[in-house]
Amino acid sequence: MDSDSDFYGDEETISVLEARVEDFDIVAWWDCRNDMTSYLRSTMQPQNTTQIAAPLYNAYEGEPGAWRLSESIEQFLARLPPATTDWRPGLDWIWIANPYIPPGPGSTRAQFREGGAERLRLLDEFAKMATVSAAKASGKPLNMLRKDLAKERRETVEDLRELAVACNVVTGKWMLFADPGYVNDVWARVARATANNQLGIGAKVETRVESEKARLICVYTRDFRDKDDVARVLNRMRELELVRPGRQIYYKSDAWTELGIYGGNNWGIQASMYSSNEIFSYIKSVASRPS
Repeated sequence: MDSDSDFYGDEETISVLEARVEDFDIVAWWDCRNDMTSYLRSTMQPQNTTQIAAPLYNAYEGEPGAWRLSESIEQFLARLPPATTDWRPGLDWIWIANPYIPPGPGSTRAQFREGGAERLRLLDEFAKMATVSAAKASGKPLNMLRKDLAKERRETVEDLRELAVACNVVTGKWMLFADPGYVNDVWARVARATANNQLGIGAKVETRVESEKARLICVYTRDFRDKDDVARVLNRMRELELVRPGRQIYYKSDAWTELGIYGGNNWGIQASMYSSNEIFSYIKSVASRPS
C-alpha cells in the first residue's frame, strides 16, 4: 500500500461504490429489517419475566405453640421464648416447620404402633422361652442363650425398620439438650436456620416444666434411611456451634419413639439410631473417597 488512496481503491472502484451509495434505499432497508425482526419475534416463545414466589408451607399450622407464616422469626421467638413459656395442656412443645419443604405423604402411625407392639411381644415371648429352655438344658452354655437372644433382637429391629418404611414412619431427629440459661439462644439458632432451609424439615423445643431442667430440642430430618441428609444436618449444626467437640449427641427415629423404645428398655434395643461421632466418621469417609 503506497498511499492513502490505495486504501480506498482506484478511481474506477471509487466511482462504483459512490454509485451504489446514491442508489441505496435506506427506507426499504429498514422495512426489510423490521419484517425480519417481526418474524423472529413471532417464532420465539414468550418469556415470562415476572418472578413467581415459591409457595411456603407450615406443617404445624394451627398448633398453639407453632410458628405462623404470618409472623417473622423474631416475632415468633419473642412470642414463645422457651426459657419462660410454661407447659400447659396442649402446649408441650414449641414448633417450627421448614417453610420450603412441602408436607410428605401421610403415615399410618396407628398401624405401625399396633404391628410394632406385636413384634416386640414376640421378642418378649422368645426371650422367656429361651430362658426356660436354657434352664432345663443345664448343659447349654449361657453364652449360647445370649447369642440366640441377640440374633432374635437383630431380626426384631430389622422387622421393625421394614414395618416403619411400609407405614411411612421414617422421620427422625437429632436431639440437643440445652441448659435453661442458654435455651433461648440455642433455640433461636435452630429456629432461624430451620426457617432459612439450612437444617431439616422442622424442629421443636420443650416448654418449661422445671426451671432447672435441661430442655430437649429436636431437629427433624425427613427419612432416617437418608444418611447423607442426616449427616448434612449434623454438619450444619456443627457450623452453627450447636454441636461442640467432645460432646456427643444422638439421632433417634420417630418409629422408636412411637413404640416407646427409650434408653434402658426391657428389649435391649438401642434407643438411638446414630451418634454424632459415628456420623462425623461417616462424613470423613465420604470426603476421603476418590472422586
